[in-house]
Amino acid sequence: MNKNFLKIVASVVTVSSLVYAQSEIRVSIPAYGESTKPGFQKIVADFEKENPGIKVNLEVGSWSSWQQKLQTDFFSGGNADLIYSTRGWVPTYVGGNKLEALDSYLTKEDLGQFPNSLIEAAKVNGKLYALPSVTSARNLYVNTDLIKKAGAKIPKTWDELRETAKLVSQKTDASGFGIQGKEVEMEKYFYYALWNFGGSVLDKTVGGTKSALDSDAALKAAKFYNDLIKNGYSQKNVASYNREDLQELFKQGKLAMMITHGVLAEQIQSEGHDVNFVQTDVPGLMENKKGTTLGVIDAVHLSENSKAKKDAVKFLMHTFKPKYQADWIAKANLLPVTTAAGNEKEFDKKHLQAMIAAVPNAKFAFIHKKSTKVIDILKNELQAMYSGKKTPEEALNAAHKKINRAARR
Repeated sequence: MNKNFLKIVASVVTVSSLVYAQSEIRVSIPAYGESTKPGFQKIVADFEKENPGIKVNLEVGSWSSWQQKLQTDFFSGGNADLIYSTRGWVPTYVGGNKLEALDSYLTKEDLGQFPNSLIEAAKVNGKLYALPSVTSARNLYVNTDLIKKAGAKIPKTWDELRETAKLVSQKTDASGFGIQGKEVEMEKYFYYALWNFGGSVLDKTVGGTKSALDSDAALKAAKFYNDLIKNGYSQKNVASYNREDLQELFKQGKLAMMITHGVLAEQIQSEGHDVNFVQTDVPGLMENKKGTTLGVIDAVHLSENSKAKKDAVKFLMHTFKPKYQADWIAKANLLPVTTAAGNEKEFDKKHLQAMIAAVPNAKFAFIHKKSTKVIDILKNELQAMYSGKKTPEEALNAAHKKINRAARR
C-alpha cells in the first residue's frame, strides 16, 4: 500500500480527532440593545482565537420572552452552560438546583475585579451563584421647558414632586409625573415611593420570610401614587403604560417627569427630539438629603448540568476585560461591573455619569426563591389600584396576605 496514502489517512484521523475532542459551550444572553450581539460576537471570536480547543455557541434573544425561554430550557434540560438573566431570578434557579456555585472556580484575583457590594448582592445563602454582568441606577428626568411654563421647580422632595406634577397638569397640556403600570420593572416603579417613605416589600432584602406591606410607610407610598392618579397629575390610564411608553411621552414633550435609566437621554439625543431636560436625583423626604433610587444588577450564571464548567468559567472571565465592557455595555447605556472598566473613556458621557453619581444612593430589590411569584402578586394588586378597582388599603392588604403565603412555601 502507498506509504503516502497511509500518512494522509493518519493525518485526517488526527485532525478529525482534534475537531471532535474540542470542548463546546453554549452562552445565552438577552439583547440589551443593538450593541449586544456584535459585541459578544467579537468577544467570542477573540476567545476562540486564544483558545482553539474551545468552541463557543452564542445565542442572543429578546428580554420580553427571556424568562419563559429560560424556564422552558431548564425544564427540558436544554439550557446553556452560561446564562445571562436578572439577579432577582437567581434564588428560584438555586432552589431548583439549576445553578452551580462559582466560589470554587474563581480566585481572589478574579473576585477582586468587582466592587464588593456587587458580589455580595449576587450571593444566595452565602454562596456565589452568579457574577454581576451589568449594573445601572435610575434618575429622575425633568422636562425643564414644561417646568418653566408651569411656574414650577425641579423637585428635590416628594412633596415638591406632587406640587410640580400638579402645576404642570393644570397649566400645560402635558402630564405631570409618569407612573409605570405594566410589564418589566412595573413593580419597581412603586419602590421609589415605598423605599423613600421607609417601607419595603419583604422583611429582609435577602432571605425574607414575610411581607412588610402592612406598614404605614407602604400605605403612605400607595396613597401618594393613587392620589396623583385620581387628581390627574399623572398620565391617564396608568395601567396601560410600560416603561417604553412613558419614555415616548417624555420624548414628545407630553410628560414633565419620570424615573428611568440612562438610555432615555441617549435616545433624546440620537433621535433628534427637541426636549430640554435634566437628569437628576430621585427625590427624598428632605431637601438636603438625596433620595433612595433603584440599583439594578443583572447577572450571569453557570448551569449545574454544564459538561464544560471550567471552560465556561474561563470564557466568562474573558468577557470582563475592560475593552469588552466598554464596547457593548456603554453602547447599551448601562454601567460596567468591574472597577477597571469604569475608567474606560466610553463611560465618560454625561448621561452615564449621572447614573454613576446615583449609585451611592441606590438600593437593590429583594431576592427570594419565590421572587417571581411575589412580584406577580404585587404587580396584580398595584394594577388593580392604579385602574381604580381597589383602594390603596384593599390592594396592599390583598398583596400582604398573598405574599405571606407565597414566601413561606
